[in-house]
Amino acid sequence: MTLNRRKLLKTVGAVGGGGFGLAATTATGQEGSSSKFPAPQPPRDDPDPYEGYTTHRVPEEYESIQAAVNAAEPEDLVLVGPGVYNEAVTIPDTPKLTIRGTDRNEVILDGEFERQDGILATVDDVVVENMTARHYQRNGFFWSGVTGWRGSYLTAHNNKVYGIYNIDSQHGRYDHCYASGHTDGGFYLGQCKPCYARLENCRSENNGLGYSGTNAGGYLTIADSEFRHNMGGIVPNSLDSELDPPQDSARIENNLIEANNNDNAPSFGYTYGAFGTGINIAGGINNEVLNNTVRDHANFGIVAGISKDENIYEPAGNRIEDNVVKNSGRADLAEGAPSGGGNVFRNNEYDTARPAGLDGGNRILDGGDPWVSMVSLKLFMQMQADENPQGDWKTAPEPPFDELESMPDPQRPPRRAVPR
Repeated sequence: MTLNRRKLLKTVGAVGGGGFGLAATTATGQEGSSSKFPAPQPPRDDPDPYEGYTTHRVPEEYESIQAAVNAAEPEDLVLVGPGVYNEAVTIPDTPKLTIRGTDRNEVILDGEFERQDGILATVDDVVVENMTARHYQRNGFFWSGVTGWRGSYLTAHNNKVYGIYNIDSQHGRYDHCYASGHTDGGFYLGQCKPCYARLENCRSENNGLGYSGTNAGGYLTIADSEFRHNMGGIVPNSLDSELDPPQDSARIENNLIEANNNDNAPSFGYTYGAFGTGINIAGGINNEVLNNTVRDHANFGIVAGISKDENIYEPAGNRIEDNVVKNSGRADLAEGAPSGGGNVFRNNEYDTARPAGLDGGNRILDGGDPWVSMVSLKLFMQMQADENPQGDWKTAPEPPFDELESMPDPQRPPRRAVPR
């Protein structure tokens, strides 16, 4: 198997393993007290509706979604009726636009395994609601370099890379969304610091990773969602391949994270590095992991380990409290070595920990446990020898459409992405 450098680095970074054959230097400025902003983004109410907007109806007035987008002005609504739309939609220059389906499961963008992205927005305050994107070569729904964004009642499935993807953007929200069948993250938030973002009431399954968050943090909350049957669950991580590492300050709370051991899930290979872990803090600092239920993982329930790229990023200042962590194959709670210090495990309900005494007890080891990193090395060696499973994104199971509710009142007026 041939691996490029980025894949190699992401493999080691995702699993918290260190020192395995690549030269790197320890990054500075990772102390747990160094964060410039708090972790959580509080809940946000919907902003006021726009006034004086125009509705552009597809297919009644326009044959394609792109044609309606091209005709729209800021604050307008593109309202899409049931049908399969074989197109890739871009929004480069119309801010405050809303694209909304009338039925989540019946309004379908289909890339036919050839087109790049279902919807790509590179302008501020674009809202996408109540539709499905499938069979794209990159991502289902994608926002890049914007201020203001929202994805609500979206389904992304069987796209090659990410399902619902956001990079270098601030002030936004994912809510009531579903993602499955992607080789990387079902959901992704990356390269934002601070993010001012929330992911809530979402569901991610049968992906390489349920959630990936490279260098994303600050006013960032992942809450009240389900991550199950992915290769790995929730993976905030630090990498030099994106700007402004390390990952710093996200809150992960009130989620159900279970059985992320799916060796049939799609994968490029490097996502196998997080196989069998529920919450995997890879070189992140100042994160808050609170009140989650994490169960049935082959390796670790909640683990804090290093990430290795051009630099080595050690976990520091993370707070893991009041979680229920059960039935992990190697340890419910784990901290790898080396560690940046200040990682607090407290008041968790669990059975096993590495090092022993990790949760408020008398530690056998001062700091992390090298054995945790050796588990990562084993996964890496399997990948390097091309012995890791890699499911096919094209043939991964389809979503349970009957369980995915459409947006209430799809005829309602459009509004800004989030108040700010």
